[in-house]
Formats: sequence, C-alpha cells, structure tokens
Amino acid sequence: MRPSARIAALVELVSEIEEGIAAGGAPADSIVNQYFRARRYAGSKDRRAISDMVYEVLRQRELLLWMLSDQVSARGLVIAYLLLNDEQSLTLFEETGQFAPDALSDSEVDLIEKLKSINALEAPATVKHNMPLWALGQLKKRFGSTLYDAADAMNKAAPVDLRPNLLKVDDKFISDFLDKSEGFEATKLSPFGVRSQKNIGLGGIPEYKQGKLEVQDEAAQVASLLVDAKPGMQVADICAGAGGKTLLVSCQMANKGQVYAYDTSGKRLTECKKRIERGGNRNVQVTQLKLDSVSRSKVFEPVLGKCDRVYVDVPCSGSGTWRRSPDQRWRMNEAKLAKLNDTQFALLTEASALVKAGGRLLYMTCSVLPSENEAIVERFINTSSDNWRLVNYKDIWSETIGTECPHTNSSVDEALQLVPHVHHTDGFFVAVLERQ
Repeated sequence: MRPSARIAALVELVSEIEEGIAAGGAPADSIVNQYFRARRYAGSKDRRAISDMVYEVLRQRELLLWMLSDQVSARGLVIAYLLLNDEQSLTLFEETGQFAPDALSDSEVDLIEKLKSINALEAPATVKHNMPLWALGQLKKRFGSTLYDAADAMNKAAPVDLRPNLLKVDDKFISDFLDKSEGFEATKLSPFGVRSQKNIGLGGIPEYKQGKLEVQDEAAQVASLLVDAKPGMQVADICAGAGGKTLLVSCQMANKGQVYAYDTSGKRLTECKKRIERGGNRNVQVTQLKLDSVSRSKVFEPVLGKCDRVYVDVPCSGSGTWRRSPDQRWRMNEAKLAKLNDTQFALLTEASALVKAGGRLLYMTCSVLPSENEAIVERFINTSSDNWRLVNYKDIWSETIGTECPHTNSSVDEALQLVPHVHHTDGFFVAVLERQ
C-alpha cells in the first residue's frame, strides 16, 4: 500500500472506532481485525503500520480532543495526530488516486493553522496522560502520588505473553524455547511464562500451532495459579469466557477431577471448546448459562456446596487492560460503573453458593478501580450469611508459584492488585476467600 492509502485506512478505522465508542458498539480490536479480514490485499507490514497508528491515536485521544475542542471528527483526530507526531505526512492528503484520502477541505486547512497555534504542553495533566474524567477519582485513590507514572504505563503498548501447555510439554520446554527463540524472555512472576516486547505473528511459532504454547498475560497466569487447583478437585469457573484460565487450571489438575466452565456467551464458549480440544484438556465440562436466575439455579444445582474451588473473573471496566484496549477508557461512565458493581456483587454471591465448607472462592477482575475490587469483596463479606475469611495471597504464592512474591497495590494486604507500572503486567485483582 502507498503511504497515502495507509492514511486513508487510518481515517476509515478511526471513524468506525469513534462510532463504536459513541454507540457502545464493537471494540477497537474487533473493528481492526474485521477491517483487514475484508482487505486481504493489505500486506503484513501495512496492517502493522496502520494498526500501530490507530492505537497511537487512541493513546493520545484525550489530548487530541482537547486540541480540537468543538471541531471533533475522525479526520480531525487523524489530522491532529499527524500534526503532533508526523507533520510531513499531512502532505499525503494532497495525493490523488483510487486509495488516497480525500483532499483537505478549506475548513480543514484552517483547522491545521489553528492547531499549530496550540501548545500541547499547556494541556491539563489528566488530558496529557489520557485519563477519562469518570475514572479520575478512583485512579487517584488507587495510585496516589504515582498516578501519572501509572497513567503513562497504561498508555504504552502491552507485550505478548505466552505460557506452555503443561499437558503437552516437559520441564525443559521453556528453557529450550528461550535458547532457540530470539526476542523472548522469561517472565518474572509466572514461573513458566515467556514474553516478547514486540507484537509477534503467532502463526510463525511452531510450538503455538502445535498447541504447546497458549497466549495469556502474565497477570492471568498468576491468577490461575492462585486458584491452587489440585488433581481430583471439583472446580467451577463462573465466567470462563474463551477459557484462558480454565485451561491452565485444568493443567494444574493434570486432567484429573472436574472443571465446570460456565459463561453466558455461546461465541466465547465455542472458542473455549476449540482451545480445550487443541490443548488436550479432558476434564473440562462446558455449559452455557442463561441470564434468568431460574435457569441458572437449575444449572448450578448439581454442584451447590460441592466445589473445592470456585473462581469468578467478573465483567468489569477493563481498566487494567487499557494498554491493550485503549478505547475501553471511553466506553464507561459513572452510571454504567455503578450498575456493573451491582452485577459483580451478584456474581460473587451466586458463585459463593457452589463452595463447600473449607473450600475457596476467588474474586477476580482485570481492573485497577477500588469500587470493582476491594469494595465488592468488603460488601460481600459484610452481607453474606456465611462465614468467610480472606486468605493471604502470599501464603498461596509460596506454595503454588514459588517465584519472588510481589508486593500488592491493594489497600487490603491479603488481596493481590497487580498494576502495569509496578509489576509490568495487566492490572489484575485477586481476592481469595475461604468458607469456614
């Protein structure tokens, strides 16, 4: 593709993403993937270059909106982005051809002159650090004096983390893989993860195609290991999604015992089943849940009070994954968050009924916001008719993970809050509760 065609594609994608943000539509990654599936002619270098620009626009969106003021549009966002980062590329709007962008209008030429007069350094700190106002109070509560360090870390592209399928490889697999694979390093917290700082093509990794490696952020690997599932146990995953944690928990159990994987999304569970088959996980039973409480109660009835471990990675703001999905910042507001908090509490309460005496209940989010994490756990403990105690994650860590135990960024010492600027993982929260 010619450079001008890349700019035209950037404008198209930013336009679709902006529409998705406004209407609560598909997330940016889905839009980008669908866009290129429909344009097979775009080479890998073109796809990567265009995708990088799209995500850079999103990582600077608050600043770009501030600069544009009342003249916001998709083309305006792209123009402001290029002016800040690659002013010479604005000349590409002058090119002609089938795939070139539309020429700059008179009003856009005036806009460029207006933007040139704006000093981006004078923008408010929250704007420069790409922080949405709805989350600002909670981010300050979480990070305090390190707020801007945290914000900067959440604005950087995330690495690619992989982990081995423990059912298919031996103890030497990771060391052998690292010896022969350029650009990979061992993860610090997960005892067997590997990381690439670059966005790699998984299709070029034979071990991935063979089902020996799975994609999973290091934080999610750690969360799965904290389940502390052992062979022969009965384990329930209430929000299994595409099965990332399900697969690792199944591996912990060496295919012995039973993992019940539940989710409301048939699409996600279809992907989960594919991964189960590919991974050779034979002790996982997948069940789709309906939204009404009566149907859900019937599904859960056979395992009520019988599970050794139950974990629920609840739907959340996704603030811990802003590195990967920067558009998530603008898909939430305070009213939506409050409604989501009620859903999180309801799911935790529902999951608790499956835990047997002496069993454990794990509450997880990919969020850094206190209202989704400590507040939900505290609310549950204070209102539950049963007696629950918090199990210190450090005790489980020493038994199941074995690497150097990280300090938590949670206000509750027993719970684990991982954050990008400290732990170099996604933001992830795990609280372990034991039924007395």
